[in-house]
Amino acid sequence: MEKKSHILCIDDDDKIRELLEIFLNKHNFVVSTAKDAFEGEKTSELFSFDLIVLDIMMPKKSGIEFLNKFRKTNTSVPIIMLTANSQIEKKTKSFNFGCDDYLIKPFEPIELVLRINKLLNPRINKLKKSSEFFFGEFKYNLNTKSLKKNEKHIGLTGAEQYLLEILVNNINKEVSREFVIQKLKLDSNLRSIDVLVNRLRKKITSSGNTSFLKTIRGKGYMLISEYE
Repeated sequence: MEKKSHILCIDDDDKIRELLEIFLNKHNFVVSTAKDAFEGEKTSELFSFDLIVLDIMMPKKSGIEFLNKFRKTNTSVPIIMLTANSQIEKKTKSFNFGCDDYLIKPFEPIELVLRINKLLNPRINKLKKSSEFFFGEFKYNLNTKSLKKNEKHIGLTGAEQYLLEILVNNINKEVSREFVIQKLKLDSNLRSIDVLVNRLRKKITSSGNTSFLKTIRGKGYMLISEYE
């Protein structure tokens, strides 16, 4: 049986939440709802979601504030923002903070389904097809868990391999320090993350002394590639 995609809908309007839950359930999605950004944050910490539908205008904490905080620890889950016609400036901010698409209220529910499918299906196909990632002379295979430099195997510790997988899954994208610490369950008070990053950086530095693992001061890390 094919696994159903799990959607989180965050909106302070009870009627919209109910409508979206009923309609998306009919289109074979599993749906969770949250009445505001605070409840959305708690729910997103408890469960894994394939996509989030997020209203911009909510009391106490806006959808943009939720988006900004969420993207610091999760860069891969697509987010569709719901916005009013008059919120042009907020739409621009949404894209700056990492939303993937938006819908202007009022909208037809079937249009939301089409946009959800457009965002999810390419991701699913890409994950199935792309098992090898290239950066300079290096190649990492997600299926075999192997790192090679010019086809010569390079040994990795378990922690180094896990860190590299986080980075290749977000290749050419910034990954926050907090996200890495959370995923690797490291002690943020110690400099264990810096030691781990430096060990991996040495292993993926090219013959020309080019490091593909960059530290972004005050933010996090990025694995850069000549091929994207």
